[in-house]
Amino acid sequence: MSVRVPVVDKTYQNAYSGEHYAIATFLYDLAIFFINIAFTIFFRKIHVRGTSNLPPQGQPAIVVCAPHANQFVDPTLVMTQLKKLPGRHSRRPCFVMAAASFKKPLVGMLGRWTAGISVDRAADHLRTCEENMLLYCPDYGSDPLTYRVRPRDDALPTRDVRAVLAENGLLGLPGNMGSAQIAALEGYDTIRLQKPFTHSSAVRALVERGTEFLYAPKLDNSQLFQDVFNHLHTNGLVGIFPEGGSHDRPSLLPIKAGVAIMALRAVAADVDMKVTIVPCGLYYFHRHMFRSRAVLEFGAPIVVDGAMGQKYLQDPKGTVSELLDQVVNALYSVTVNTDDYDILMLVQATRRLYQAALGNRRIPLAAVVEMNRKLSIGYTKHREHPRIKHLMLAIRDYDAQLYSLGLKDHQVDELRNPNEKAVYIIFLFLTRLFNVLVFAALSLPGALLFTPIFITCHFYSQKKAKEGLKRSLVKIKGDDLIATWKLVVAFCMTPALYAVYAALLTFLIFNHFPPLIFANKIGTFMCYYVLLLATTYASFVIGEIGMDVFKSLPPLFISLIYPSQKLQELREIRKNLSAEVYAMGPTFFPDLDSSDRLERDSAAASAPAQLMEPISSPESPLLQEYADTTKLAFRNTVSASDITAGQADKAIIKGNAVAEASSWSSSRYHSSEAASSSKLTPKVDRK
Repeated sequence: MSVRVPVVDKTYQNAYSGEHYAIATFLYDLAIFFINIAFTIFFRKIHVRGTSNLPPQGQPAIVVCAPHANQFVDPTLVMTQLKKLPGRHSRRPCFVMAAASFKKPLVGMLGRWTAGISVDRAADHLRTCEENMLLYCPDYGSDPLTYRVRPRDDALPTRDVRAVLAENGLLGLPGNMGSAQIAALEGYDTIRLQKPFTHSSAVRALVERGTEFLYAPKLDNSQLFQDVFNHLHTNGLVGIFPEGGSHDRPSLLPIKAGVAIMALRAVAADVDMKVTIVPCGLYYFHRHMFRSRAVLEFGAPIVVDGAMGQKYLQDPKGTVSELLDQVVNALYSVTVNTDDYDILMLVQATRRLYQAALGNRRIPLAAVVEMNRKLSIGYTKHREHPRIKHLMLAIRDYDAQLYSLGLKDHQVDELRNPNEKAVYIIFLFLTRLFNVLVFAALSLPGALLFTPIFITCHFYSQKKAKEGLKRSLVKIKGDDLIATWKLVVAFCMTPALYAVYAALLTFLIFNHFPPLIFANKIGTFMCYYVLLLATTYASFVIGEIGMDVFKSLPPLFISLIYPSQKLQELREIRKNLSAEVYAMGPTFFPDLDSSDRLERDSAAASAPAQLMEPISSPESPLLQEYADTTKLAFRNTVSASDITAGQADKAIIKGNAVAEASSWSSSRYHSSEAASSSKLTPKVDRK
């Protein structure tokens, strides 16, 4: 099998490798500057870990990121954090970006300024095929891969599909109900698919009676691989999200083979080059909410050399599959994956109880993510063990009690002792309530100024989430779109709205009062513009402090109105559960009880970014076993031809295949630490 490899373009000048500075470099830095301002306001904290795994300037590398849980926020977050690294560790990654995204006004401009590498997707080119042709499956029950076409009007002859369609093209069902690649055209009216359409009762009813269909020809992405090679050959850093589109599921989607093909073709074209693939895991706490937190973790690198490139030329499928397995294992080493949000909530509740057993000491965000990851791995491996089942049921019941009281787990310790006098509790409650009112008053001016933007962001982002949900087979609620469009709306509205505010103030001052600082209107306008922006930001910070104080009020209120015996029982339940989780840790959750690990994490949190070490390595035996079992969820959805083409269709069922969440999961949705959903991801049988 012949393999096309890129050719060395000696005329290509890379303005993003750090070797020289150009106008394009300035535009990149300017875009990152504005994006970083937006992130400083939107995120309360961003923690980066494992940047020592990234090669410095002068070495070609690919950053492979997952999960793709926050649409355009994800790549720009990686860009801003890598650009902040000191010295030669500072990098300017150029991300592979859907060609359709370049057509969006603001997003497209930022994509061009940050040197996005365009990739054309067949799904973006799906168009209605011949109006007179209907697609149907004659035997869906036993052969869902074989389809035939017939004319809509029986009086008309059947059109030869070989004149309209082609092998490896993409067929799509109307209403975004699914798509599948064509494996072969058998005769004038028969189509053989590589994989069946995503199964559901609606799809079955549609294809059994016959339906209009969409078609997109196979695309030639050789230019994509050439662009990536040009960037790597000139010591650039390429970024990619190998899941494809963004999603809001609690586990990774099938990893597409494009990243493996990119690296292998690059080293095949230049045997002296080594390409480093670095996995990057992203984790958000309330990803779609204002003032949320984010963690980026870079894992152990994978080095692809010329020997692997020559092996790829001899055995493309086998070499791509081998490297893809390494990439998948590396991604699982830096991400948290669970079957559904119900399990994710249990994992987070278990982690909080484990922290309680450690004395509730504050640990850095990266350590929180690492504990969640180890707990999810341990649960996946031992979920059928009687002790694990009993513990999870007890934790679920405890969490339900907390929700009924309107409390979070960490607030149980704040419940006042029954021996304390009610007068003291009332005094403490009123004191904190007064503080909340003071903070609210101080933050009110900025909040009022920003209210039009808050309202517009909310409704517009919800609208975009609903639109994205209709077009996607893998999204649950569309939460992955909300933060992006909140930021886009705020980015566009804020300068204009505050210019209006400043202009109104300038008009009032010059028409009704003597100028306070500047005698000219332009100076006064700029003064008020900066003052209003500073007032709003100060209001955000003050309001955040006030919200922290406000969160301490529910335990005090509950202590006043709830029977002390019940509160004591709740504290005992928490204490016993914490002890049980701590005792079971060494057996079911390896390394979770390592106190020196937590201390190292705390030290790393305050260390320079380039000195931080990776938390875990993909070579871990337990992690290897976990990744192997988890990959069974999508192994069968990626065929050999998909690996060769670097494509994999969406293979997770939406809607009819999901079960309704338990009442506990639904009730806990609004108080979870991470974005959650009342729908469950389809269960996967992991052997």
